[in-house]
Amino acid sequence: MNTIPVVTSNKEVFTIISKITKSSQKEIDEVVYLEDAPQAIDFLNSEMSELMFINFSDKKIDAFELLNNIMGDPWLLHCGIIAVCDNIDDRRRIENIRGANIIVDLDVGDIKENLLKVLSIIFNNRRIIFQRGIGSDIVSYISGSFKLDNDPLEAKCYVNLICNFLYNSNKLGADKKFDLQLALNEMLLNAIEHGNCSISYEEKTEWLEKYGSVIGLIKKRGRDPEVAGKRVTFEYAITPNSAKFFIADEGEGFNWREVKDVTKEENLLELHGRGILMTKNVAENLVYNEKGNEVSFDIGLEKEVENITPGIFVDMKSKEVKPGDEIFREGEPSNFLYYIVKGRYSVLVNNKIVSMLSADDIFMGEMSFLLNNKRSATVQALSFGKLIEVSKSQFIEAIKKRPHYALFLARLLAQRIQRLNRIV
Repeated sequence: MNTIPVVTSNKEVFTIISKITKSSQKEIDEVVYLEDAPQAIDFLNSEMSELMFINFSDKKIDAFELLNNIMGDPWLLHCGIIAVCDNIDDRRRIENIRGANIIVDLDVGDIKENLLKVLSIIFNNRRIIFQRGIGSDIVSYISGSFKLDNDPLEAKCYVNLICNFLYNSNKLGADKKFDLQLALNEMLLNAIEHGNCSISYEEKTEWLEKYGSVIGLIKKRGRDPEVAGKRVTFEYAITPNSAKFFIADEGEGFNWREVKDVTKEENLLELHGRGILMTKNVAENLVYNEKGNEVSFDIGLEKEVENITPGIFVDMKSKEVKPGDEIFREGEPSNFLYYIVKGRYSVLVNNKIVSMLSADDIFMGEMSFLLNNKRSATVQALSFGKLIEVSKSQFIEAIKKRPHYALFLARLLAQRIQRLNRIV
């Protein structure tokens, strides 16, 4: 994360972001000023940034069109996005774009107050931001445990990081990602508002009628020393088959048994219980403690999701495989490179399994393909799967059309060689 682009024509906004960002981490070499969308796309194509800022409040930039271009090839133009906004309509529009890699949205006027905290969260959780190109370095078990301030923005940042990771690593589809974001945000907000801050539903309703947002009430309540010292515990654990979550506050709890089912006609206007309903719609094994200030639940991860495919391969035919199918054999000419869309595969040398491949590994057969060597191993399908078979002529034509991919693939191979050297 050495170079970070800021897309804005507003020099003042850039200067504020640049100063805070550079002060947050010594490893940042440069914060780059990009004043329009074409500059941003050119920069991302060549630099593979892990993080970028987009000023959605800048009328001189069509920020939503830029976001569409990024989402058009998310495998290459892959980075976490901090969105800068100055109105509620743009914020809602951003939050409703299901495939976007938005980490958080910041109000223009709150950058000085909140950016340092957001950057701290991002840098401390780099392993779940930038997964494209990591391949087999993605571990099968990822977990985290955090003590959150009573700050909805902080909660949203953690939620988006985790949900973006699950989407980008093809573990959740766009709809389920969106539902999980809603559920986690609602449960964490309940822990902050009603748990630690002891804000009643009546207080919240009255405040919303006057000011339109509960943030001010949370800040007001947070100035109470007793409330200021309370934290929300947020834990997650991601395994190959599921993601588990735990949320706890330091409040008095509530009687979760009395929460009404708001899906029933007689309770349609009931304000209480909508957060629990959102969570029930996406979660399994939803369990509260007796007091009602701790909740745990898990979600099953999806097996056949195909969210991210390299743009240079999307128009090429895919190849369905079934368990036992041989993809290629040791000693054969290496005429094809394979992009792994889904499935699990065994790698055999002298009829002995030496490793396994999955979609996390991105490619199979790329080294012998690029070096024009014969296959050094046999690969067999262990499950039903899908591959994109790329011939040398197709590969060359694709690189001619999108030359930035050559740089990306070179970096990907360099990373793999670097890892092998560390292992040896």
